Amino acid sequence: MEWLKSNWKRIAKYAGLGVGCIAVGVLAFVGARYVSSGSEYEGALLDLVPADAAVVIRVDSVPKRKYELERLIDHALLQPGLVQLESSSMWQDSMGENIEGGLYQFKQDKWDAGLAKAQADAEPLGARLFEDVLGGELVLATDPGPDTTEFIAISRVTRGLRFKWAFMDLASGFFPEGPNQPKLEYNGGVLYVTPQPTEKVPAPVPMLITLLDDVLVISNSQRMLNESVRLHTEDGKGMSGRADYVETLKLVSDEQREKHVAGIWLDLDRLRKRMPGKELPDGTVESPIDRFNAMPKDVEGIYPDIFAPVNRILKHDLDSRPFHAAYYGLDVSEPSALMFDQYLLVSPDRVAQDRYAYLRKTWAQAPAAETQLKLLPPDTMMQVSYRQPLEVLYNDVFDENARASLVGDFIVALRGPSVKAQLAGDIQGLAFAAAPRSYAPGSSIPLSGAEFPLPAFSLMFRAPGAQPEAARALLDEYLAAQRGRARKPGEAAPTGIVTVVEKPINGRMAYGFLDPREDDNFIRRLNREIRAALVGEWLILTNSEQMLTYAFGAQDGGLAGQPGSAWRLLPGTGSATMYLNFDQFAAYAGGPELAKVLRDNKYNTGLIEGRDPGEVRREIAAQVGTEDVSHPEVTRIYNERKGEWLRICMVEGNRYESEFRADMGGLRFFKDLALITTFAEDHLHVQGVLRIGN
Repeated sequence: MEWLKSNWKRIAKYAGLGVGCIAVGVLAFVGARYVSSGSEYEGALLDLVPADAAVVIRVDSVPKRKYELERLIDHALLQPGLVQLESSSMWQDSMGENIEGGLYQFKQDKWDAGLAKAQADAEPLGARLFEDVLGGELVLATDPGPDTTEFIAISRVTRGLRFKWAFMDLASGFFPEGPNQPKLEYNGGVLYVTPQPTEKVPAPVPMLITLLDDVLVISNSQRMLNESVRLHTEDGKGMSGRADYVETLKLVSDEQREKHVAGIWLDLDRLRKRMPGKELPDGTVESPIDRFNAMPKDVEGIYPDIFAPVNRILKHDLDSRPFHAAYYGLDVSEPSALMFDQYLLVSPDRVAQDRYAYLRKTWAQAPAAETQLKLLPPDTMMQVSYRQPLEVLYNDVFDENARASLVGDFIVALRGPSVKAQLAGDIQGLAFAAAPRSYAPGSSIPLSGAEFPLPAFSLMFRAPGAQPEAARALLDEYLAAQRGRARKPGEAAPTGIVTVVEKPINGRMAYGFLDPREDDNFIRRLNREIRAALVGEWLILTNSEQMLTYAFGAQDGGLAGQPGSAWRLLPGTGSATMYLNFDQFAAYAGGPELAKVLRDNKYNTGLIEGRDPGEVRREIAAQVGTEDVSHPEVTRIYNERKGEWLRICMVEGNRYESEFRADMGGLRFFKDLALITTFAEDHLHVQGVLRIGN
């Protein structure tokens, strides 16, 4: 005790020195980690994205774009048509699984609640969600596959958060544990977060999190994370060094990128490789990403004479297989409209194949002013146009069946000698427009429930420099084409009592058919309403005198020139266009006549299980072991199957018709869709706008 009293100053001296040394050591340890947390990655985030990713999504500023998206959602919630859209099977089959309970509940329970929870989880770390973590650029890359989708998300974080991360190895001993807590493991600079198993996900995939200087990397794929770490270590270029990625992004101007809430790049070839496809009759394989350009078979079967050749045009001219990369830019700066840019990058080797020669000829045409739009009334239901030489359409797109169809008759007529004599050159393109049925009351209303209820329509052919008599010649050649369908080779074309006569409209020359027969049927009634005329550079064939009257006047700007028109947001020059007025389309398609025709075609009571009755009887006879299709046992089984089919036609047919009409009503949530495509040798550029509400 006496020793302590006499030596307390010395003890204090050395004890203080020890504490000081410890303090200096701690400060040095903390300081070293603080200094290391100041390291910043000098490359771009895209440099760290694995170059083999199939999809890359880039958001330039998360806080800014979050506001724009929330404004769009809030605007959608105010639309009276939202309830009808959400109750449709169309919504349930597409968005229902991801947005359960409707858009309002999604915003409240998932969007708002999810952001609130993420912010609450970040606060204990001293982090502000949209400042320290998601305060700027975000890049998300995915690699979809048949069973799972790998992804990696990359963003920058502030220094304060990086400083806390520097102590993750020490903090790992204090990770919470419990039945409802995710399993947390920190190893080799990577934090592994594994959710607890559930009935839906018995073996959850761990989330991998790491910091590369000031870059936060989150992934569900060890492969993608390792590649990102390698690119960081070796100063690699990753996605930003891919030639096709760079080539695609060069097509997008800085002004366009500034407007895009997100830029989405796709490696179409990798998606085709990763997602199973089906083999086509020509030996090629069709991927799911290429299965959008075909008409449903039950629709094509309603009127094969029209829809079969139209379907062939869709499948050939909208073939997506020649493209190997794509870029989508989404602009939601206006809350009532989703504007977008799409760039499709052409594969030089693929498009050089003989099978795509017709596309090369088509794309070689220079873009032109879309002058047909001013000839269409403002309440036009739909319109499509496509710049393609007539000879390419006839020789390369159509087959023999298409040439012998009702649509083919018009194409054949345009190639007739009397029409060509009135043209200054080849037909350069075509357009189709449909208007409400009130524009064609004489020919659009069917006489029976089995007839297709036509809208008012106009077929328009771009023929610069044509003479007005081309319209008369077109109808003459059309009659010859129809009459020539049944003739044998070498026979002269038969004559008939139907003739082409003048049908002036407000002092302007138009032509139509004169059919003196008094009996009425669908075709004769349509023929009596057909009018043809040359208006500007367009040779027009229509079943609506009202539409032709409007085209002759064309004083108020038509479809494109009206105040508030969607076309005011798009360029007036292009190679192809599309327009759809959802309200008018829903009124036409959701009507009882069309819904019944579609239902009866899909659930045809005259067929058994959609097959010829004779074929079904022969199949049953073979199963029974007899060649007599009238055998009592064959008849018994056949009647059972027929009765079951009639029950299906009634029950499922009623459901189909009800759902179809509800879907059409749900479309009224949207206002209209307009897009214009420009062809180039190495790419196609589509600009579009989808507007919602009224």
